[in-house]
Amino acid sequence: MKSEVERLKLRLSSKSLLHKIAYGDKLYSQKKYQEAIKIYNELIEVIKSPYQFDLCELNRKVGDCYYMLGQNLEARNYYEKTLEYCTTNASIYNVLAKLYAQDNTFLSQRYKVKAMSLTPKPFNNNAKSEYERLKLRITDSAILERIAAADRLYSEKCYDDAAKDYEELLKIVKEPYEFDMSELWRKIGNCYYFTKKHDEARTAYENTLKYCTTNGSIYGVLAYLYYYADSDIALKYYDKTLSLNPRDEVALSGKCLTVLKSDKYSQKQIKEILEHDVNRMREILMKGEKPFTYRDVRLTHKEKLHIGYLSSDFKCHAMAQFVMPFMKNHDMKKYDFTLYSTTTTSDFVTEQYKNLGMEWKDCNGLSNKQLANVIHEDCVDILVDLSGLTHSRCFAHFYKPAPVIMQYLGFVNTCGMREIDYIFADDFTIPKGLEKDYTEKPLYLGTYMQRFAFDINDPKWPALNDLPCKQNGFLTFGSFNCTSKINDYTIKLWSNLLKAVCNSKLLLYRTQMTADIIERFKKKFEANGISEERLIFNNVPFPNSHFHAYQMADVALDPTPFNGLTITLESIAMGVPVLTLVGESMQARGCARVNKTLGLDDLVAESEEEYVQKGKALAEDVQKLEYYRKNLREILSKSILTTDLRGFAECIEAAYDRAWQEFCKTL
Repeated sequence: MKSEVERLKLRLSSKSLLHKIAYGDKLYSQKKYQEAIKIYNELIEVIKSPYQFDLCELNRKVGDCYYMLGQNLEARNYYEKTLEYCTTNASIYNVLAKLYAQDNTFLSQRYKVKAMSLTPKPFNNNAKSEYERLKLRITDSAILERIAAADRLYSEKCYDDAAKDYEELLKIVKEPYEFDMSELWRKIGNCYYFTKKHDEARTAYENTLKYCTTNGSIYGVLAYLYYYADSDIALKYYDKTLSLNPRDEVALSGKCLTVLKSDKYSQKQIKEILEHDVNRMREILMKGEKPFTYRDVRLTHKEKLHIGYLSSDFKCHAMAQFVMPFMKNHDMKKYDFTLYSTTTTSDFVTEQYKNLGMEWKDCNGLSNKQLANVIHEDCVDILVDLSGLTHSRCFAHFYKPAPVIMQYLGFVNTCGMREIDYIFADDFTIPKGLEKDYTEKPLYLGTYMQRFAFDINDPKWPALNDLPCKQNGFLTFGSFNCTSKINDYTIKLWSNLLKAVCNSKLLLYRTQMTADIIERFKKKFEANGISEERLIFNNVPFPNSHFHAYQMADVALDPTPFNGLTITLESIAMGVPVLTLVGESMQARGCARVNKTLGLDDLVAESEEEYVQKGKALAEDVQKLEYYRKNLREILSKSILTTDLRGFAECIEAAYDRAWQEFCKTL
């Protein structure tokens, strides 16, 4: 792959095209902007790669025309197209920051920061460019042999030994051999990454950035590692990854999920961010490609709809507990079903999916276009994506492989993708009037939007235990969700509750919680007035079942804005009530939806003040806590969440019929 500098070297030489460009420039100088736009766009249609410099310049000139006409939306679109070719023009980022300032402060700030990073520093005759600094390589044969020996250990998966040797080499290799130093740190990071020493891996990878700042893969892995520790830092690394590798679908998926877990964005901002980034990815991936279209009136006379389910999680994954209940209860006579699996690993749950009686297609390894072709050639009428932006395969939707596309639960917010027509919802999860903040149209099911595979007699559930507070002498609030969900706002909220309930402690249990993450949490709680003595950290796996972890808490606390869903249901099954604060966005309403379905409205707060009040009242009501401990499991087992499975499947099927009828009206 050529560097950006190399790609922009090639320039047009065609005299006729150059004359036409000059004519467009003359019209622009005469302030005949509309006429200039027409000329420039005609040229864009004619000039193709590899003349990327000229395409960049033409898009910039069209942007300038629209800017002068005061048509800011069109100007933004064309200025952003220039970034597909050239990512180092500070003036473009500055004008984009100005154009987004009124209606999208997040993007405006992001472009402003990028412009500042590209603004030339004071000239220094002695300063070498990064490219020049990285040219110098080690030639000492003895050192090269030692590096090769360490590389052999790495290739044999002897990661600890390899890391030790690489670290010893760092004591010998010094400046000016910055390329070799960067590479040694990268290799050390890889060793720690594969041995799951994530704190050490982060440190090593960040050390590479002291020497090389243009390796997108380093920023990508750092974004993933910080995802569990600090969402704000993770987002910065994801943005850097995408600025270096705009086609990195995995990085974009990771960024979008991280945005949902941040406490910084409203639902309107989430929609704007995701739409913006998804639109950019579409332009990059679909260059010269056309999506499928559906205008055949014969589609209105189908006797049997063909429903396709797409997922990267047809395996032992939390989603199985939510999709198996309705899949097992679908009407196989009324509909045809096909499961399109992009799952990379198979297990016993995969076999359960294969035995549902639906057509099974293993699509792992297919490109986006190949996947879309398979779905399209199967004549799928309605495609339901069960993973959304949690997997990068959703970009196959750019090809519009089915007439109607929907998404359900896997991503728990808008995907920002206009090709997806519907998002499953209920009146509580997306209240009427807030549909405008979702790219997809809400597909209201007429019932709460999920069911849960739960068998009260399943031996996997441990026996219910007594309240820990009786033995401990203090009340234990518990958090069992992924550390990526515990942001600054959540810590502040929980700290206020701990202050209100003096005789209480907070247990944070998660096996992937590293020493560095624990230290970060300690400092953040301390900044909110909670001393280390009030916190209990546990990252030790239980030998038989993780369900035993819930036995350590009297009350569970739900994070915000990204609620727990599986964790909430497991907590309830173990007799532990879950206190939640209702948020604005879809991912901030899942726990409240479960509580309301079970009639547990006293565990749902509408404000920070009510959250603390309800938490304090619950902590002081041992009788109610005992009631919950003894009865929540049975309440769950008798609720519609676990019993109304065929009824839920019928609601989904009725929604499919409605969506298809709406589509047929467009033919």
